Amino acid sequence: MKRMLPTLLMLAASLPVFADGRTTNDAVYSKAQAEAGEKLYQDHCLLCHDKKYFRPVFKTWEGKTLGMMNTVMNTSMPLNNPASLATQDYVDILAYMLSLNRYPAGDEPLPNDNDALEAIIITAR
Repeated sequence: MKRMLPTLLMLAASLPVFADGRTTNDAVYSKAQAEAGEKLYQDHCLLCHDKKYFRPVFKTWEGKTLGMMNTVMNTSMPLNNPASLATQDYVDILAYMLSLNRYPAGDEPLPNDNDALEAIIITAR
């Protein structure tokens, strides 16, 4: 067992750690934030992504983090001008996407800190 301990410790250190254990079902965005995101979505996303687009997207992202999804959005959207929106705009659009998928809204908005978003797991709704 003593010989296995360093290997087990290294393995455990390589696994993702989600300190607060929150998921997208834990009311992680506010209604006001989703409303702001809806306007941004209409201006920057609707041309390529209708509202029905996001349900299957969230299905494929189950088990991943909102931070990872936010990073992809920030670096690749909108398609004709990637990374052109403000950091907060992307997070507000993400809140709107959560509302479209009927995840519950809470009192606090999603943080625009990607490290904090990394602690929120996308789960089935």
